[in-house]
Amino acid sequence: MTGLGVGVGLSPVARFSLALAAVLAATTVVLSIGTSLLVSRYVADETTSFTQQAVASHFGTVFSDDVFQRGLTSDELRTLTRDVTFHFSIYNVVATEFYDRNGTLVFSYDRDEIGEKIDPATEPGLARALKGMRSSERSTVVADPRLGVPGSTVGFGSYDTHRMEGMAMPAAGESLPPNMARIDTLDAWVPVLLKGQVVGAVVVYRDMGPIDAALMRMQFTISAIILAAATLLWLVLRGVYVRSSKRIVAQAKELETSLVERERTYDATLVALASALDVRDSETGGHSDRVLRYMELIIRELGITGSDVSFLRRGALLHDLGKIGVPDNILRKPTALSESEWTTMRRHPEFGARIIAGIPFLEEVSLIVRHHHERWDGSGYPGRLRGDEIPLGARIFAVADSFDAMTSDRPYRRAMSVEAAFEEVMHCLGTQFDPAVVDAFARIDRRCFAAIADEAPHTHPVAVAG
Repeated sequence: MTGLGVGVGLSPVARFSLALAAVLAATTVVLSIGTSLLVSRYVADETTSFTQQAVASHFGTVFSDDVFQRGLTSDELRTLTRDVTFHFSIYNVVATEFYDRNGTLVFSYDRDEIGEKIDPATEPGLARALKGMRSSERSTVVADPRLGVPGSTVGFGSYDTHRMEGMAMPAAGESLPPNMARIDTLDAWVPVLLKGQVVGAVVVYRDMGPIDAALMRMQFTISAIILAAATLLWLVLRGVYVRSSKRIVAQAKELETSLVERERTYDATLVALASALDVRDSETGGHSDRVLRYMELIIRELGITGSDVSFLRRGALLHDLGKIGVPDNILRKPTALSESEWTTMRRHPEFGARIIAGIPFLEEVSLIVRHHHERWDGSGYPGRLRGDEIPLGARIFAVADSFDAMTSDRPYRRAMSVEAAFEEVMHCLGTQFDPAVVDAFARIDRRCFAAIADEAPHTHPVAVAG
């Protein structure tokens, strides 16, 4: 849990830096190991190839000589061993064995081996070489290291260098015969060709100590280069990420500021438009603002948050926008409206919704504007929607709008008291108003309603409940 807490507490830059470092470190290790394997494999293949070329150029014709049919004298063996040792020492070879096609060992640095016959089925390298294929493998042998020194002419003797995989190797720490040492070798099996035909096979044991040391230096250099490149890449990518992050953060702040400013501009424009409507409909001055404040109380009680609050507020401000399309002689008539005049007045929700329908950020607001005169029981207008068919914003607005209308003076009646208006709202629960919205309305402190209602225009004494 502690480690998790530390990880969670890291900044995005720190998390990116650690993740990038882990990826590059893993890549470095994989590349180093892969490069080492490829180089080692290449060296083994090239060594085997060189061995085959050396055998072909120096000893390919020796198998056609009848000396192997009649046997060699001690002087001939000594001379041949000297020549083979001299030529093979160039390749750091510390032991070698020549076989004829029958698997008989016809030449070795160890005279005791000559004449032995090896079944190719028991020696995969010999079997492949007699089929014309070369192969190699790594092993450890006991041999005279002087034989692998370029230019060596040590000569013939009992070097105990015959097939090391078939002999008991002295355990580590045990003493070795004079002039002998454990040597890590590459055992290269190659065919011997004469006029395109396989006439025998050779295995040479090449001392890989100098090559391994060179490979280690090479691998260290390659790994250092890869590590340096990975470090440089880490620094470059981290720098790019840091600069990009700063730029993104700055742009995000600018965008946030721009969005806030845009929202503020939108709302200021809507408030100005609502104020203009109130001026035109002078009998209901401040109506939109008061309805908005009533709605905010109800919204808070219902637990609505976030972006929903914004469009509900805008709906409250623009609900009577359609009255722009109502003639002044009807809108500002000081007495009660006739039936035909009410027909015209009832069209203002459709007028308002139509005005703002083409404005993208007011699409949801238009639903409140269109349906703010719907009733819970379906007897409202213009769509005669019922219950939950009515948008929630319109249901909330209906309560707030009606409450403000009842607590404000009208040309044809005086304002009701807060208590009387409250009782009327409760009386219309389930018919005109959504029960859930009325329940939220009822939980609000009446003093909050009174403070808002006192700002409504009152040209006559406020009526009280009978």
